[in-house]
Amino acid sequence: MELPDSIKAIGDQLGGGDVTPAPELFEAYDVFAAEMGQIFTQPWLAVDHASRLGVDGDYVRADVGSRSVVVVRETADQIHALRNACLHAGYRVCEAESGRAEHLYCQYHGWYYALDGRLTDPMLRPKLADRSRFRLPRFAMQIQRGLILVDLSAVGPEAPPAGPVELGAIPEDLGERIVSGRQRTKTTQNWKRLRQFLWAAPELALGVDGIDSVVELGPLSFVALRDGDAALVRLVPRFPGQTDIELVQMPAPGSAPRVDDDPIGDALREHGDNIAAAPLAHGFYGWYWPLIAPPEAPAAS
Repeated sequence: MELPDSIKAIGDQLGGGDVTPAPELFEAYDVFAAEMGQIFTQPWLAVDHASRLGVDGDYVRADVGSRSVVVVRETADQIHALRNACLHAGYRVCEAESGRAEHLYCQYHGWYYALDGRLTDPMLRPKLADRSRFRLPRFAMQIQRGLILVDLSAVGPEAPPAGPVELGAIPEDLGERIVSGRQRTKTTQNWKRLRQFLWAAPELALGVDGIDSVVELGPLSFVALRDGDAALVRLVPRFPGQTDIELVQMPAPGSAPRVDDDPIGDALREHGDNIAAAPLAHGFYGWYWPLIAPPEAPAAS
């Protein structure tokens, strides 16, 4: 994939000290498309807490840019991460962000799918006899320590094997915990500015002054930890100038729940103008360029 000039300029400038990005790096759709293909799909994306999938038929939808995945529980031992796009016309088979269903259904042309992604009823093509060949593609996924993890870089007719994931200090009992709060904050910020801000201040996820550790999960999510309490933060880039932030609070047993707190939303309301105006640090570009540069274009030294 040919990189836009505004991205190429980052590699050219990195070796010379200061980086002066063009406005297009934060505004252009071709930049966003390159980031979608090279960065957003890096494993692993922490989608949510496993309590979302407590009963057969439970599902949760996760979007990243133009890509959408639905994670659905068929049985306790069969949980699938499916591409959320009908095989016929690409329309979503899951519109709600979460819920419970006996099947997945495309409203556009009336195609029905079983919870494992198999086509069961193509309403407008009743003579389609061999339906076994038609199945929603599956992403690699796993549930570890209560976190639903999806690898958007690995997809196939059958779920690709799940590779290793480093969970560090994430508590072993996280899967048994109760989620005390779940907030979504919508912003008109480019994801790069929010990543710099939130990754530099992970304590905002817990609404405290300091934290014990942070476990980063892929380029778009991390878990912040303090005195046993845990909080998952996930960036949801939608367009160049629109990014959502999802916060899932998972306190340690016995901790007082913070059900009414919205620490990230409060911080963004207070500092939003400063975040938009702040230049990205040189270290951010040092992280960004190796991920987005094609293999034949070595990182600047």
